[in-house]
Amino acid sequence: MKLEIECVSERAFPALAWVAKFESEKPDVLSVWCGELVEFGPDFVVEGVWPGPFEEKGFDASELFYGSGVRIVGDVVRFVSSCSTVDRIWCHNDNGMVTVSNSLPCLLSIAEVDLVCDDNSYAKAVETIVKGRGYQKHYPVSRGQLQIHYFENVELCGGTLTVVPKTEHTAAFPTYESYSSFLLDTASLIGQNASDAARSRPINVLSTISRGYDSPVASLLARKAGARKAFTIVSARSLIPREDSGAQIAERIGLECEEYTSCRKKFRDELWYWAANGSLQDMNFSIFNYPAGPSVMFTGFNGDMVWSRSGGKVPEDYLKRKDSTGLGFCEHRLVKGVIHCPVPFWGIRHIGDIKRLSEDVAMQPWSVGGDYDRPVPRRIAEEAGIPRELFGQTKSATTVDELLLMPLANQLKAEYKRFLSVHHNNVFTLQVLYLLRRLIDAWRSLFRQRVLDVFARSARLRNRPRTFRWENYLFPWANQSLKPNFVLDKEANG
Repeated sequence: MKLEIECVSERAFPALAWVAKFESEKPDVLSVWCGELVEFGPDFVVEGVWPGPFEEKGFDASELFYGSGVRIVGDVVRFVSSCSTVDRIWCHNDNGMVTVSNSLPCLLSIAEVDLVCDDNSYAKAVETIVKGRGYQKHYPVSRGQLQIHYFENVELCGGTLTVVPKTEHTAAFPTYESYSSFLLDTASLIGQNASDAARSRPINVLSTISRGYDSPVASLLARKAGARKAFTIVSARSLIPREDSGAQIAERIGLECEEYTSCRKKFRDELWYWAANGSLQDMNFSIFNYPAGPSVMFTGFNGDMVWSRSGGKVPEDYLKRKDSTGLGFCEHRLVKGVIHCPVPFWGIRHIGDIKRLSEDVAMQPWSVGGDYDRPVPRRIAEEAGIPRELFGQTKSATTVDELLLMPLANQLKAEYKRFLSVHHNNVFTLQVLYLLRRLIDAWRSLFRQRVLDVFARSARLRNRPRTFRWENYLFPWANQSLKPNFVLDKEANG
């Protein structure tokens, strides 16, 4: 199998996006389009990091790989997904033509296929990843079959696609020391991979940091991997203003910290978040000033599932989550050149060991009791010199929780209105909702966000429209809206 690679300009493709297409008429060729920051060679395409030498290209055999890629081994093509559930790969199969990508809008363009715009099931289907391995894999499209894949690889051989589990090579964690050593060693090796001279461009290591449990540990490990900078959001969502800046913690561990205030006026590239999961929950990531060139960002997503105490109960499915936070960044990160590395997913197949460590009597000095108690990350942080009072005191959140799911930017509001008028002939409902949004904005100036959060949850549960759910069409609208840009540029490039 031979790769034919076309590096596409940033104007046409997100910097870290790639699309691979196989056609039965050309069984020995795999055509690949990729963004400007994607690494590639005669037998691979990759945007990602893993604990191993870059030149060995062992990302397809790692269960600690973060990003995505393609690897050719003989006559087999391996499409490699991230070892987390904050990223995914898409596969489209249609009469001998197979198209695979790390970006849905890009795949739709190259495969010349459309989402079904009058289908309202997409966002709900994406959210099924919180169920773990029982997530919904099949999505409706205008032609052929579209599938999504998390934490598993897909192999193409002789025109046939086969799902292949990730290789298992991480040893068990019988003691706290074995787990903490594993985290430190993995961070060091990922840092070496990111800065490997065999790369055409070295990767900057970054982190996010707050006053919670998970991101301080992620930042400690990012520092071990060579990070010099962390991003933090100053305030958490709360009825009473609550400081959540991790600047003091960053200073303790030797990281420069950039502080940001999260508000809707500072959100950018909104359409990419609707295209990720039909939600704006992770749009706080759009306010950061990411460096030029590729970067890898360590985060603490899924720490609540992995590191919280559970009375000895072990999840039956290690991929099951409490929510889908982090997933909303999966399309925008490709635009900004960011590889997402959520630390709690490291070694997650041994979540049973980690849970047992949290209950071990030896961890009692790092248990503070109450509902917000995570002895493992607390011990890691405190033994690294972070004072107890600086983190893990109160559970906070900086994700975006909108009362009404609808576009924020005026231009996008108008475009979504046109979309609904064409596909659903029900614009009156949206006009009423826009008026309601203006009233809510006025309310925001008088009351804290937390009041709205409580009302939003109850309103969504009790008073949702039953006949026309306007918010359910945001996902297909966003992906279809982003697709024409690629189609036009592809045609212009001949």
